[in-house]
Parts: sequence; structure tokens; C-alpha cells
Amino acid sequence: MDRPHRETGSTPGIAMRPSRFLLGAMLGFAGVVGASVFRCVFAHAEHAGHASVACAATLAVLALASYRWTRAQPSAIGVLSDGITIQSRTGAVRHTRIVRYAQWSGQCLVLTLLDARERRETLVLAADSVDAGTFRQLSVQARRAAASHL
Repeated sequence: MDRPHRETGSTPGIAMRPSRFLLGAMLGFAGVVGASVFRCVFAHAEHAGHASVACAATLAVLALASYRWTRAQPSAIGVLSDGITIQSRTGAVRHTRIVRYAQWSGQCLVLTLLDARERRETLVLAADSVDAGTFRQLSVQARRAAASHL
């Protein structure tokens, strides 16, 4: 299969793009949380200034956490028969295997991965961050890996 964004050379070879779906979900979550904090503080303090400061502080913390999470996402992945390889933004490549998964309506795939040192990590993969063939292949591989652990 010819993937136009496949890197030539060493594995992993499928570059990951930033997901607009996950960005929209994070922005929606931040909006709901900011409004909730504003209403709760305003109901307790009955002063819009205090509520605005609490809302701004909450949104700043969420923005920082979202930025750090986005920067921690892999830059490329490689699909193997026994797992996946993940390349970080620094260039470090590590091999992991899929232990569990969850999939929501073909838009998002959450993989629980186990590395060589038996450490678990979670990889959230939106359908718009990789091509459709790779997303489908990862979904099938996750189902098979999860079924083998039952």
C-alpha cells in the first residue's frame, strides 16, 4: 500500500498528524470546565471578579496540561505483527505490544501498550491523525491482541 506520508528509511514509518478531532474535544472540555468553575465560584462568592480569576486560572492549567500532552504524543508509529513501534519527537524508538483497547465509533482508538520493561502506557489515536488504512489495521490488531489476553 502506498502511503504518501510514509517516511523512507528506518521504522517506524507512518508519520502522525495533529488531530483536529482531539483538539476540538479538548477545547470543548475546557469550555465546559471553565463555565462550571465560573458558576460555582460565582454562586459561592457572588462576585464576578473572583469567579473570572478562578475561571482564568483553571483554563491556564488546562491549557498547560493540553500542551504538555500534545508534545508527549509520538511523531511516528510503525505497525508490526506483534505490536507497534513508537518514535518520540526526540527520535527515540521503542517497541511495545498492545494489551487492551477501546474504540469509539471509528473516530478514536485508545490503546494500552506494554513495553519491554512491563510498563503500561496509553496511546490515544484519532482517526484523522493517521491514514484510514493504518487506523483500520491498528483496530484489527488491537482486537486480536485483546482477545489473546482473555
